[in-house]
This record gives sequence, structure tokens and C-alpha cells, in this order.
Amino acid sequence: MSSINVPAAYLFYKQFILDYSQNKSAIYEQYGFTLQGSVGSKDWEVFAAILMGDRASPGDGADLENYEVKSALIGNSFEYQYHRNRGLEKLQDERAVDYLFVSRSNTYRDVEVWLIDRAELLTTFDKWLPELQENYRTASRQRFRRSVTYRFVTSHGIKLMGIKNGALIEPTEA
Repeated sequence: MSSINVPAAYLFYKQFILDYSQNKSAIYEQYGFTLQGSVGSKDWEVFAAILMGDRASPGDGADLENYEVKSALIGNSFEYQYHRNRGLEKLQDERAVDYLFVSRSNTYRDVEVWLIDRAELLTTFDKWLPELQENYRTASRQRFRRSVTYRFVTSHGIKLMGIKNGALIEPTEA
């Protein structure tokens, strides 16, 4: 974990997530939209890659070479989705990487980044495997969805970074 780069990740967050979302918030509000969903999952993947000194993973496996990145609202569960044509392989691929869970407020001003070692999730994946196989026995089923709770993440993870009201608060030495 010594290779994490909190300052660079925070700068990316500030410029491409926070400022970007705040700059368009007035227009969104004018037309009755919320900021929820206005920052895409790819932005969180790049943010995580910068934070961890990693790169995008080739192919359809994990998001990064060494991490899967999940994002959700603070307090909400993190969804895993497996598509019929590659779900089994994806579930197997996800056993080989660690996890970064990004919890955020709907305004993107508050963010928590949690790291969970892959070993902490193996029991969960083992439970999902027969459920996934059973799900696809029905020809019309195209997706299999499961989730990991925020409580699981906060009780099994290590908090790498915290942002409150747009300001970096954890780690304090960054």
C-alpha cells in the first residue's frame, strides 16, 4: 500500500469530478435534474488507478490490473452485475484482484475510498457461483446481480481516503 498517491488522486477528483459536477449543477437544477449519476464509473476507475498507481485491465475482466472498482452512494450497497455471455469468467476474474469501494454523496462533495483484500470476498463469491449458474439455466435471463453492503465494506475494509465538503480530510498527512 506504500505506492498510493493520495495527492494526485485528490487533484484528479477536484478537477474532473468535483469541479466538473459543480460547474454544471446550476444548469441541472434549472431543468429539474439532480447531479446523481452525472459522473460516470470510468471517472472513478481513473481516480482509483491514479490513487493506486495502477492501469486499466485489458479485456473484460477487472477494471484495473490489480483492482476492481465499485462506486455507490454513501451507505448504499455496491452492485455486481454479471452478463450471460461472460458472467462466469468475470466472477472467476474478480477472485484474483483486490477491491476499491468508492462511497460518495449525491453531490460528489463527500467521498470515502475503502480497500478490501480479495480474500475477504472469496466466501461471498463462492456463495454467488451456484446462484449464477442456476440463474443462467433459464434461457431468458441475461444478467445476474448481487451486492456487497456498505456495512461489510466499512467493517472489512481499510479506509484509504476521505473527502468532506470537497476537502481532503483523510489521510491527514497527504
